[in-house]
Amino acid sequence: DYMTQDWADMNQSLFSALSLEKLAISITIGLIVMVAALNIIASLILLVMEKSRDIAILKTMGSSSASIRRIFMIQGLVIGLIGTIGGAIFGCITIYVADRYKLVRVPLDVYQISYVPFRLEPLDFVIVITAAIVICFLATIYPARQAAKLDPAQALRYQ
Repeated sequence: DYMTQDWADMNQSLFSALSLEKLAISITIGLIVMVAALNIIASLILLVMEKSRDIAILKTMGSSSASIRRIFMIQGLVIGLIGTIGGAIFGCITIYVADRYKLVRVPLDVYQISYVPFRLEPLDFVIVITAAIVICFLATIYPARQAAKLDPAQALRYQ
C-alpha cells in the first residue's frame, strides 16, 4: 500500500502559522483604521470649534444646516481618502519589496520553502479600502452634525 500526501498536508504547521499571522495582521489593521477614524473625529471637532465663528456667519447669511453639514463631511472624506490612498500605495510597495527581496525568511528544513511569499489579494484589498472609506465617512457624521447644530448667536457672542 502507498500513502500519498499533498504539499498542504505535509506543511500543515506552516499553513496554520500563516493563518494565525493573517488573523493578527487583520486585527492590527482594524485597530489602525479605528485609530485613524478617531483621529478624523478629533480633527473635525477641533475644526468645528476653530471655525465656529465662520459657521455662525455662514448661517446668519442664510446657509442651511445641510450645507454646513455637507462641508464638514466632505472635509472628513477628503482626509480619509488621502490617508486611504496613501496607505494603499505604501502597502502595495511594501508587498512588492517584501516579496521581491524575500524579507520574511523561514527555516528551509522545517517548511521546505526559504521565505514567505507575499501577494496582493484583490478581494482583501477592495474590502480593506472600502471599509476604511466607510469608517472615515461614519467618523464625519458626529462632527458634521455638531457644526450644523451650532447656534449662530451663541457662537458670535463668545468670539
